[in-house]
Amino acid sequence: MLLPITLFIFFGFYGLYNTSKRAVLNNTRLDLWLQKHWKFSKLTGVVLLLVAHILSCLHYGTAAGIFVALIILMTIACLIILLFPLMVKK
Repeated sequence: MLLPITLFIFFGFYGLYNTSKRAVLNNTRLDLWLQKHWKFSKLTGVVLLLVAHILSCLHYGTAAGIFVALIILMTIACLIILLFPLMVKK
């Protein structure tokens, strides 16, 4: 159950990350599509994060689920913010 929660958090945060105006964004097809359809990306990102938090709470319990989901979110967010700008090709 940890893998689906982690994947939902990753894709949710990545969708929200690609709608940022200040971030250094990649120029791949998926990234350009997410940036062009920013309303869909934001909605999907928020829904995926909510689903991940709900699944985490159902699997681990309320307090532990919130804690686990936040720890995974912080880890994924740090990795995306630090590593994805390194893949930018100009």
